[in-house]
Amino acid sequence: MGKVNIEEQEDGSRTLRLSGAEGFWYVLSCVAFGAGYLTKVPRKKALQELGLCEMTRAESIWYVVLCISFGGGYFAKVPFKRALADSGFDRRTGAENVWYVIMCIPFGAGYFGKVPAKRALSEIGLCHQTSAENFWYVLQCIAFGAGYFAKVPDKKALSELSRLPTPVQA
Repeated sequence: MGKVNIEEQEDGSRTLRLSGAEGFWYVLSCVAFGAGYLTKVPRKKALQELGLCEMTRAESIWYVVLCISFGGGYFAKVPFKRALADSGFDRRTGAENVWYVIMCIPFGAGYFGKVPAKRALSEIGLCHQTSAENFWYVLQCIAFGAGYFAKVPDKKALSELSRLPTPVQA
């Protein structure tokens, strides 16, 4: 785990800043037709549904556009919501639970989508990864950094929270 840039504010709240490498890779992923930004939008929607942030007007519009694209925005949100639920932020709908299970059927795609999100949450102290999740994250990273690059938009969405929730206790 790399250095985590969490800043304590005067009012006692905490905010997250991306590391230099995460910021670089996020910007680079945005250069590719906005892929990094469009990947971040469903994560931001999940955080908004939990009352942790507000989406900008542009993010709201892009979320709708992604959802019109065969539900892409919604389906990208489901594994992130599952990672948040595993971290104690459980406000999933019945449909999200069903779609997560359906996404796990084809070779565990839903689970493997959740793993980088869970890593991002664990790096800022909001949850703990299981040994299986840690194993799969490392394996994803060995595959040309796929786990790391999937984690970057998750961390970007978390860095846009005005204040981080209270971390879990060890």
